[in-house]
Amino acid sequence: MKSAQSTRIVVPGSSSGGGGGSTARSMMATSSNSTTATSTTSSAAATTSSTSPPPLYLAEGLLAVHKPLTWTSNDVVSYIRGILVRDAKSRGASEDTTDNNNKKKKNKWQSRKKKQLIKVGHGGTLDPLASGVLVLGIGKGTNQLQSYLEGDKQYIATCELGYETDTLDCEGKLVKSAPWDHIQDISAVEAIIPKFVGKIQQVPPMYSAIRIDGQRLYEIARGGDSAKAEAVEIPKREIEVYGIQVGTTLEESAIQSGIVDGPRYREQVKAHEESATAAAAAAAAAATAAADENGDGDYEEGDADENGKGDAEGGGKGKKRRRRDNDKKNNSKERMFNEENVPSIDHTSTTLQLPQFKINVQCGGGTYIRSLVRDIAYELNTVATMTGLVRTKQGPFVLEDALTKENWTADKIYEALRVANEKMK
Repeated sequence: MKSAQSTRIVVPGSSSGGGGGSTARSMMATSSNSTTATSTTSSAAATTSSTSPPPLYLAEGLLAVHKPLTWTSNDVVSYIRGILVRDAKSRGASEDTTDNNNKKKKNKWQSRKKKQLIKVGHGGTLDPLASGVLVLGIGKGTNQLQSYLEGDKQYIATCELGYETDTLDCEGKLVKSAPWDHIQDISAVEAIIPKFVGKIQQVPPMYSAIRIDGQRLYEIARGGDSAKAEAVEIPKREIEVYGIQVGTTLEESAIQSGIVDGPRYREQVKAHEESATAAAAAAAAAATAAADENGDGDYEEGDADENGKGDAEGGGKGKKRRRRDNDKKNNSKERMFNEENVPSIDHTSTTLQLPQFKINVQCGGGTYIRSLVRDIAYELNTVATMTGLVRTKQGPFVLEDALTKENWTADKIYEALRVANEKMK
């Protein structure tokens, strides 16, 4: 009875008896159909949701990582990209998830070079023998990197008076030497520092990525044409230095980051070069002895015949292949050290003595610390080379917050992105 009364209240004007029961049954059927329709819609939505591809990125933006010694900045970018690519693939994400609505355009340009699955870039190169803060852009964050190329930075650099290399750091060849013993105390260095603070003119180093007539300077320097390299006129550029502090005690953060020990580095390089020279001489002598024993003029695969052509079985191609291999060897610089064995300053040698000293520099974008060290030495009537470098700050990112190599995992990279995004809001 209560159910019948309830039906009459819900449906005004219905009579008792058969008519009312018919109305109630109609309403129940309608309700059932509605419920079924709703259930079907929800199920379809759930199915659609479950079949949506996972996102390519779990977070996008900027973060700071710690670049180890001996790694190039591009080494770091490639390594981080590899981690994120493997993570995306493990989650079932693919490149198609970035462009689901533009497949025609993809097909149209499919013959062009395939783009990277994951976009990663850096906001300012650190040389292999430098360590510290390297700002990376992930995904949409790559569009924000230009401001970090131009933004404020802070460095700790170690310097050594008395010699200058062509690269202005430890990796180069000695090109100048000069006495420095007229500089009796670090106060003499401090006295000339005000000349290098503010907006000043600076000549970038020859080994840099600056373009002259469409060619990068380091390409000219390494091209083998010494006359062309010497003829290059590098224009001065205006830079801004906000502050320089001179000292002889290295900060703990710089030592932990990794800073090259200049004197030990040069000693080991010299020993390696002497060993390599001796080995090459021994190999040449052995080859000459073997040739004398076998007789000169033996025809070997790949040599030219009497007509000056390679043998019919591909000797010419063999010669070209060997030539290409030799070119690669000549153009690629051997990496003598890795992050584990590179000579670096440890906790037992934190205090420097002349001819070594250190400078802490706060500057704007485009400043070359190597050139700054060179110019400070010229002002002191001597020469100098930057032996070590640590970037301690780039924009809002500081060394203490940079993600170290042991923490380079997809989870921690994405977490660092989220934290940085939150801080920069």
